[in-house]
Parts: sequence; structure tokens; C-alpha cells
Amino acid sequence: MLISIPDPEEALPGRHIAIEVNEKHFVNGNPIKGKFQENIQVADFAMGCFWGAERKYWELESVFSTAVGYMGG
Repeated sequence: MLISIPDPEEALPGRHIAIEVNEKHFVNGNPIKGKFQENIQVADFAMGCFWGAERKYWELESVFSTAVGYMGG
């Protein structure tokens, strides 16, 4: 079985209503939604089991906050 990325015509349409997201991280209490301070940068990472990987990021001193979920891909 060959798996491939669908063409735009084959892809599901986007959502009309945004998914509700908590304002603060459940574990560390830091904000999840922007606007962030000027020295904060946002990065997106794609992983298989994202909850296990997220916990490793909590342990990094330079990580302000994390959030996991599906990015539509």
C-alpha cells in the first residue's frame, strides 16, 4: 500500500470555528496563547507520541510553555 500526501482538491476543508484552547499551561501555569514577550519565540515540532515528548521540553530551562495537539497533517 502506497501512502501519499493528498492534493489540495482531495484534502478535507478547514474548520470554520476555532478549537477552544486553555489560556494557561495545565502543569506550569505559563500562558499558551500569544501575544508573548518580545524575547519569546514560537516553534512547532511534529512528533508521533507528542505527550511523552512534550514532557521532555518541560525540563528545558529555555522553554517557556508547551502545548500539544494535531496540526492538521
